[in-house]
Amino acid sequence: MAELSAVPGDLSKLTTLVHSSDLEETREIISHAYSPYQLDCLGDPREFSAWYAESGFPGITLSGLRYGSPHLDAETLIKPQPLGTYLLVCEVSHGWVTVSSPGREECCVGPGETYVLDPYRSFQVHWSPGAQMTTVRLDRETVERAVADALGVDEPVRARFALGGAVSPQAARTWAGISGAVHREVLGEGIARTNPLVATHLTQTAAALLVGTQRLITDGVDARRTGTVSHAAVRRVMALVEERADQPHTLADLAAAARVSPRALQEAFRQHLDTTPLGYLREIRLKRAHEDLLTAARDGSATVSDVAYRWGFSNLGRFAAYYRERYGHPPSTTLNG
Repeated sequence: MAELSAVPGDLSKLTTLVHSSDLEETREIISHAYSPYQLDCLGDPREFSAWYAESGFPGITLSGLRYGSPHLDAETLIKPQPLGTYLLVCEVSHGWVTVSSPGREECCVGPGETYVLDPYRSFQVHWSPGAQMTTVRLDRETVERAVADALGVDEPVRARFALGGAVSPQAARTWAGISGAVHREVLGEGIARTNPLVATHLTQTAAALLVGTQRLITDGVDARRTGTVSHAAVRRVMALVEERADQPHTLADLAAAARVSPRALQEAFRQHLDTTPLGYLREIRLKRAHEDLLTAARDGSATVSDVAYRWGFSNLGRFAAYYRERYGHPPSTTLNG
């Protein structure tokens, strides 16, 4: 399992809901915060302790959780009910936990590593003494819309995730980046708390990167395409370019409009159109320029440079080369024809 960077920020800035050595008090409060669950101390119950704290912004809740003490021997076992309406991305910062889903999977997760608990899974977590983690909580509907976008389908997809962490070390680093941004916003009291637009953008980005970096196990669709997109994103960009071909667009702009990463958008265009997003934009602009040159040939309303600049070609020599490659002659021939 790939390591993540250390969780940034001071967790004492979270709002503490539990700091207790009482099993029943801890079970009651954390069951209300997450989902109803069984909580057992594996060892001397006098060594049990728990700390739970949380904070966040609209769309995301960041929590900190610790059981026991690294200086004592008692371990902790929790068996929650399925989460139902949300997902948890759990990042271990101290100690070790063993996560298992009955009859399916088991993995041991240590400092700097992560795992995902989806809304539908029954699971249990065995905590070493003093183990601590943070969790990033995302609504199920937000993530399942992101899955649909990534897999190129129109309706939300029932998203299931494997326990084994990110799909690659590179993917783990990508998730660590967005997780760090979430931690900084919450622990550093960033503007996502008070700016709904920033909160929505950060939440949607986190959901998209979760889908792109973790292992999907989703029935009824091709989940092997995790980390790429298909025609849904391509259609969004095609519509935008057709409508606003005269406006400046960068690859980052187009990817943001498609709600995917620039790399994923490039892969989708290569797969479905055998071109790149900017290559498609150039073809649309050449087509519009050709139409304007035909009009100008009839009424003298524009020059070659007028048309080139109108459609975003600031280099006239490059425009002429693209035009000749596409139409077989220079733009001046169309204008004077």
